Parts: sequence; C-alpha cells; structure tokens
Amino acid sequence: MSLSRLALRLAACEALAPFASSASGPWPTLAGREVYDSRIDPIAAASDWEQFLARIDGKPIVILYTEDHETVPFEGAQYPAEIEMVDLFVEIMIAAGGLVEVVNPDGSQATVGQLGAAVTDRQREALLDLLEGQIRYVLSTVALAPSAALFRQIARECHHVHSVPQREVDKTQRVAARTMIFKLRVPQDQWPAFPASPAATGLGLLPQPLQQVATALDPTSSGGVLCATLATLIGPPAAPTALGDIRLSSNLDRVVTPTLADDDVTGDVAFS
Repeated sequence: MSLSRLALRLAACEALAPFASSASGPWPTLAGREVYDSRIDPIAAASDWEQFLARIDGKPIVILYTEDHETVPFEGAQYPAEIEMVDLFVEIMIAAGGLVEVVNPDGSQATVGQLGAAVTDRQREALLDLLEGQIRYVLSTVALAPSAALFRQIARECHHVHSVPQREVDKTQRVAARTMIFKLRVPQDQWPAFPASPAATGLGLLPQPLQQVATALDPTSSGGVLCATLATLIGPPAAPTALGDIRLSSNLDRVVTPTLADDDVTGDVAFS
C-alpha cells in the first residue's frame, strides 16, 4: 500500500504550498513556496544551490516525509486488514546557510554552501510557533482551509499530532527547528479493474487514491510531472488465458496404486 503514502505526501505539499500560488501567492503559511517533498538535496558547486541558500537564509522552510505505515484490521476482525495508518513527518525550521568543505573527485577541496537550522531565540521560536499553528490548521481533517480540500480527501482521520524540538548533536544547543508527526488514516490502494472498457491509459493506470491526487494536480507542477512519469512505468496486466475445459479423471476400481493412465471414469466439460 505504499502509493497511498505518496498520495498523502503530494496532497500535503499542495495544501501547504498550492501550485496556483507559486507565482505570487497568497500562501497559507509563513513558509510560502519553501515546502519540499522528502528532502532538499545540496548539489556541490552548483550556482543555483548557492542562490537557493541565499534566498532562504533566515526564513522558515517546511520539509515533508512519510515514515511508519501500519495496516491493521478493524476491531474484532482478523482478515482482511483494512485500516491504513501513516505517520506524516513535517519538519519546520528557520534556515541558516553555512559553509562546508567537500573533496572533489580529483582530490582537491572546495567550499560549498550547507543548509542548517539557526540557533533559536525568542523571535525565531515565536515564528516556529506561528508556523506550526498554521500547519496544524491547514492539515487538520476538520478545518476548512481552502488549499487543503484535496488533502482532506486523502487524510480520512487524524489520530494524534506530536511535536518535538530539535537540538544540536551535543544536545546543549537548541536550534530553531521542530518535527511534527501526524498519525493519519488513509485509503487503501485500489488498482484499476481488469478487464476494463475502455482500457485504462495514462493517469488511469495509477491506483486510487494516487490517481485522484494526480488528476487534481496541475500537470505542469512537480507532483503532476512525477505522477505522469510513474504512470508510464505501469502497464495493464496481461490478458488471462481463456479456460478451454474442466476435466475430472478417477480410478474407481483401484487394485494398485493408480497412475495418470489408470482412470476408468472421465468427466469433461468443454467451454466454447
């Protein structure tokens, strides 16, 4: 049921940073467009990475992950297991650009930018508190945040939210970053029926609820492009071989251990 996790993550990204607002806003949180799916990858010696660090330095950013995923039965039931619970991790931080030394393939050293969290203070902690409050509102399954309409269709229930601060490795310095964990119930993956008329193509090859999310996203958005690419990797199942007949053979006058050639009664039902 792993694609329901992807559907949840993409819907959460769209809720917190709507693609329709990518040009000029408005945005539902202080982070604006700085909302990322899974992680931010630094690229050594890339000028666009340096420009990115300069743009977000001192500003709030959001990174989304999906972690633990449990499939459990309804209370009192044994099979099938039908409840899908996913942990959605939302990391928030006040970004701080830094420098780190890396070794190039030729052995030479270079200095590249590094993303980290700023040391916290009263103002940064207040910004984090406000950002967390905005995210909790947008991702609430009962709130009516306009950008979260799609998310509310994927996140059926919110069972709890846990928020913890982050600290430096030595645990002595608290940084301006927190991790929020939403335990959410999501729909099960439902693959398209086969045979179907007309035959599924494109995004129609994706299972639900990912197909629902992919269809709702702008096809030029990063999530829309990702879903379209995934759909090209899925092919319809091969047509099953038609059943020709059912044959039953029996040896009623068993005097020795029978073989396939020892049957004395044969029943055959042919299918045209």
